[in-house]
Parts: sequence; C-alpha cells; structure tokens
Amino acid sequence: MPLYEIGIILNAQLDEQEREGFLGELKELLAKEGATIAKEDVWGKRTLAYEIKHMREGYYIFWQYEAPGTAVRPLETKLKLSDQVLRFLHLNLDRETQRAKKMARVRAEQKAAKKAHKASKAEAAAAAAAAGE
Repeated sequence: MPLYEIGIILNAQLDEQEREGFLGELKELLAKEGATIAKEDVWGKRTLAYEIKHMREGYYIFWQYEAPGTAVRPLETKLKLSDQVLRFLHLNLDRETQRAKKMARVRAEQKAAKKAHKASKAEAAAAAAAAGE
C-alpha cells in the first residue's frame, strides 16, 4: 500500500471536544477503508500567514498513513465539505520519493556531462598548445 501524508488546518475556534470528535470521524473513515496511521504530528494552534475564511489562526495536524488508493477520495470529499477545515494538503509520499530520486539522478548525469565537457576542452587546449610548440 502506498504511503500518504496529509496536512490539515482546522478552525482554531473549535473546542477540544469538537476537534477530537471530527478527527475521530476521519480516523474511523480511514480505518473503514483499510488504512493505518503510521505517524501523527500535532502542531496545535498557529497564526496563519494570511487570512483563510476570515480566520487568522488555525489548528495544524499532520498524518502519515498507509492506505489503498480507494481511501483517498472519501477522505478528501469529507474534508472539502466540512466547515471545520480551513485547508488541507494531501501527498502521495511514494510518488514524491520517486520524483526526488529521479531529480537526483538527472542532476548527477548533468554534473557528469559538464565535468566530461570541461575535461574534453582541457584536452583540446593541451593538444593545441603542444601543436603550437
């Protein structure tokens, strides 16, 4: 199963009971879809960089979880329809890891090509200097 990460910003004006109830619903939804939460990171109440839905503060929660692809759609639908959620961002970490590996490989190839080009220029300059003597 792929590894996903989701960052959720909830309305900071929710009391702890409402917030925990909503997060419990999300966890139940994930469990029903066959997901397991691997890591939970609660940042708590933070000031937003800009107003979202006329709010200046939000409550930040980050989860990493393993789930089949069918678990993503119901979770995102619930988050989109909820008034308690200011913003969320959902990432497929497997895809992000693959992208990072590919970019590292491309950069290494570019660096090797640049180094080979410099070496060939140095050889040509040395050959020209030897021919000029």
